[in-house]
Amino acid sequence: MQDSFQSIKDIGAEKWVVNVRGKYKFETLFFLHDNLGDKLVPYMLESKEGWFHDTKYMLNDIDTDYVFFWIEDHINIADPAAYKEILDEMKKDGVEYMCYSWWHFGKLREPYKDIEKKERKHISTFLFDKKARKKMHPKKIYIISTTGFLSQELFKRIINTPIFFRIFPKVTPFHFEKPQRETKWLPIKYALPKYELFASIDDDQGDEGYSLQARGLYPNRVPRTEDQWKEGQKINQNAKWRIFYRVYIKKYMPSYAYRIKNRIGKSARRSKKFFSLFIKRV
Repeated sequence: MQDSFQSIKDIGAEKWVVNVRGKYKFETLFFLHDNLGDKLVPYMLESKEGWFHDTKYMLNDIDTDYVFFWIEDHINIADPAAYKEILDEMKKDGVEYMCYSWWHFGKLREPYKDIEKKERKHISTFLFDKKARKKMHPKKIYIISTTGFLSQELFKRIINTPIFFRIFPKVTPFHFEKPQRETKWLPIKYALPKYELFASIDDDQGDEGYSLQARGLYPNRVPRTEDQWKEGQKINQNAKWRIFYRVYIKKYMPSYAYRIKNRIGKSARRSKKFFSLFIKRV
C-alpha cells in the first residue's frame, strides 16, 4: 500500500477519502495523515453490514467531478503530471468511466477495436452502449471494474443500487464490478488509455509475464504460501458455482419457481437473524 501510494501521491487529487480497516488500520491512518495532512478525509468504518453499507457513509465527502478507485496492489508507472491532462480530456468528452490498469501489453484495447472512437492525446473515447457491445471481440468480462476513474454520479449510483443476488462476501467491494451481462448499466461514456498507466504488482491474470514482479520491476518480499493460494482458489471456485447457479440455472428455471425459491430464502435468512438475536438476549 505504501509503495502504491508513493506512485500516486503527486497525481493531483483534490482530496483523499479513505476508509481504513483491518489489522493495520492505525498504522495506515498515521502513514496517510503524515503524507497528506488536510487532504485526507479519514474514516474507520468496519461494520458487520459490509463494504457497500459503510461506503454510503462516505458519500457526502465525495463531491469531486471524478473518483479514483484506489486499489493498493496496483502501481502507477506513468508520469503523475499526465493525469491532469487525462482527466481534462475525460471531462471534455463527458467520460464516465476509464479502466486505469490491466493494460496487458495493449490487450486492454483489443476488444474495442471495431468501435468508432474519438481520439485525444492520452485517451480514446466512445459511447459504450448495447450496439457497441455487440462489436466487441471477444466480449469483455466487466463493463465496470474497481480499477477505474469514475464520474461522481456513476460511482454514487453503483454504491446506492441495491444488490439482490450476492455472490461475494459483503465485506468485500467485488460487487462494485459489473460483468458484461449486466447491460442495465449501459450506455456509459467510455475512455481507453493509449498507453499503460498502472500495473498489478503480482497478478499476471493469466497473461504470463504481465505483472510487475514477473517483469522484475517489483521485489517479491513476501511470497504467497501454499495455504494462502489454496484458500484463494477455494474462494474463486465458490464464486464460480454461485455465478453458475444464479445465471444459468435461473435462465432455465420457471419464473414462478424462482420467485418461490427467493421467498423461501428470504424467510430463512430472517428466521436465522431472529434466532440469532433471541439467543443473544437469552
